[in-house]
Amino acid sequence: MSADTLGRSRFALCPATEAVGSIRQRGRQRIPPHLGRRRDLAAARVTAGALELLHGLIPHDRRYIPDFLTPPPSSSVPSIHHVADTVRRTPPDEVDYHLDIAFRGRAVRAEVAATFGSTAAHERWRRPMPPAVADALADGPAALAARAADALVDYFTAVLEPEWDTTRALLQDDISHRAEKMADLGAGAMIDNLSEGVRWRDGEVRIARPYDVVVDWASDGFVLVPSTAQDEQVLFSAERPRTPVITYPARGVFRLWNPSTERGDEAIRHLIGDTRALLLASLDEPRSTSQLSRDTALAPATVSYHLSILRRARLVRSRRRSRVVLYQRCPLGTRLLGR
Repeated sequence: MSADTLGRSRFALCPATEAVGSIRQRGRQRIPPHLGRRRDLAAARVTAGALELLHGLIPHDRRYIPDFLTPPPSSSVPSIHHVADTVRRTPPDEVDYHLDIAFRGRAVRAEVAATFGSTAAHERWRRPMPPAVADALADGPAALAARAADALVDYFTAVLEPEWDTTRALLQDDISHRAEKMADLGAGAMIDNLSEGVRWRDGEVRIARPYDVVVDWASDGFVLVPSTAQDEQVLFSAERPRTPVITYPARGVFRLWNPSTERGDEAIRHLIGDTRALLLASLDEPRSTSQLSRDTALAPATVSYHLSILRRARLVRSRRRSRVVLYQRCPLGTRLLGR
């Protein structure tokens, strides 16, 4: 990326990205409280046909999500209806192209297979087409795009709209934080801070992925989209002719957790302090200092300091996995929280 191209890059929010990211996390055994709440609301409130189609299009692992579901935002904060209209107007050949990437039994695009090293490797990575997708596709790719757009609106209205003001404020706060970091340290430092898998090196944005591809066509730079439903690894979308999009984990998602899990009850907060109660409640599963810093919007040094106190009190324990130290709540800490 040249300096000019980087200068034309921008931040934006995307309600469809929030919806798709939340749906993708449904298969995890342990997920943050706000994602668990969204999963339960979806099962209770979203029409069965819409949810079945979205589950068919959006895998719960790290395989490809058809990019037409999350078009690059055309403004900084588009409405779900504006995004759905864009999805609905996706050209049929573009929908076909994205389905070819995702599903077995469809055409193999030579340029896509080349990124995996071979057609066989690409075929292993693709997945069978679920019946709900095949049924929606029976009337053609335009009909599938229209039904997917309606399903996204259905999901957003039932699940995300009740808390959208809070979610939107959190995402905008994240963008403000990144802008301040860019003003203080430069664009390269801001990019390096997005995720462990994203780095700015020698005039390039490098993203760790199991395939090889060079993106050099976007004269208007790329779009950075924060998400409360994204885990530590960023999502990357770069299919011609669309502007590349990097979806990264937003900071401070604890603001979306239920009050009972956000900071612990009042007595526990008075006993060990707000910050340590918050960190203790955040360790339902092993997490690194960087993950806790992102989710709580606390500085890494602050997280490390309070974790060391919790560990000495035998409320949390740590273990090393490769080059990362993971922290997990001990049984004593769980009992202290009354869980």
